[in-house]
Amino acid sequence: MISITLDRCEIKENQEACESFVEAIDAMAQDIFSEPGISLSDAESRVFEGFRLIRQKFLELFLSHQANEEPSEPVDCPKCGQVCRRRYKRERRITTLCGVIRVERWVYGCAAGHYHVLWDDKQKLIGQWTHRVAEAMCRLAARLNFREAAEELSYQGIKVSHETLHQILDEMSAGVNIPEQVETQKLEENQRWYVRCDGCRTNSPDGWKEVQAGCVYRDYPLPPDSSGAISRARTTSIRYVASREGVSYFGKELSKLAINSGIYQEDIDTQEIVFLGDGAPWIWNIAKEDFPNAVQIVDHMHATSHLYNVAKVAFGETETEAIDTWIKETEPLLYDGNITAIASNIRALATQHPEVSEVLEREARYYEKHAKRPQYKAFREKGYQIGSGVIESACKHVVGQRCPQAAMRWKKPGINAVLKMRCLLKNGGWNKYWYPDAKAA
Repeated sequence: MISITLDRCEIKENQEACESFVEAIDAMAQDIFSEPGISLSDAESRVFEGFRLIRQKFLELFLSHQANEEPSEPVDCPKCGQVCRRRYKRERRITTLCGVIRVERWVYGCAAGHYHVLWDDKQKLIGQWTHRVAEAMCRLAARLNFREAAEELSYQGIKVSHETLHQILDEMSAGVNIPEQVETQKLEENQRWYVRCDGCRTNSPDGWKEVQAGCVYRDYPLPPDSSGAISRARTTSIRYVASREGVSYFGKELSKLAINSGIYQEDIDTQEIVFLGDGAPWIWNIAKEDFPNAVQIVDHMHATSHLYNVAKVAFGETETEAIDTWIKETEPLLYDGNITAIASNIRALATQHPEVSEVLEREARYYEKHAKRPQYKAFREKGYQIGSGVIESACKHVVGQRCPQAAMRWKKPGINAVLKMRCLLKNGGWNKYWYPDAKAA
């Protein structure tokens, strides 16, 4: 039989609380050891619940003692500067990771009639929640919808409504600056920088709205071989930004993310930067303004999709044989970067099918407008990535896994709050934001 006793407690005013704390541990031990045949599941549940209550009791004991300590120096009123004195005690309920606790704190007042609670001012409380509880709430709400996050928190003993969870996330995200929370990286030998951005859609009370998403990363060079292998994305270096604030705001955030990640910080003349995107004008405006010396590439899948659109418009979507024949003849021209021949082929189709000539002429001008960006053969020979996989993946796991779920209607502040927290998680900047004063291990 196990027995736990209290030998010494120097906190005299809390002697009874200390004794009850030890009695709780002893009672839990007696309860478990008194049943030799107790199952693992039952023992596990009793120990878990027992220590949850013990943690709660211990934290309440400690904070009650701390809240009653006399300050070492006179307390000046933050409003008028006069000396504050203790007036009366007031109890406060605080939700912690250990459960809900009650703490009596001293209320201080000055001669001018101003009152404040010195202990509260030092605790960084967010309403009734501790900093760590608020962090847990935001972390879960960034991964799960608000109802699911509230259920998971409830399972851990933290009772919160999904409305309150939404409110806390909005409040805590206000101070998040994604570009400031990333670590600077350096290019290794034969590496280059990649910048990508794209748009994806989420629902709102006013209909579907576009979210801009972007990423910055270094590649991982592969040795050349007969298969024409090119560099791969170094996923551990990918940094993301996403928002629904509009193109102008997003462009500035992407630029700051790139600079804080390492682009343009040193060796500017020797840094090789590749900017990939689809045909959206806002993407190339960002490239021109913020990355003027970058190699610009229209992603191969997007450029190829325009060829299929041309063939379907000209021949009809059901004429699969004619479509496939035309694609087989024209796609090699795209890979070789022979944009003049592609535009000529499209205009030849426009002559044969005058009823859709306007659409086909628009497609021909699309290729001519981006003539320098789909030079895929030359880009592959230099080892550049030409596909859209990385940014499509970013749109899916940064935005798509959380925001476009069934029945969700996002207002701008709400979706931006979630996206900020998700980017913090994906970028490895979570602890830097939540614990800025913590020393790196």
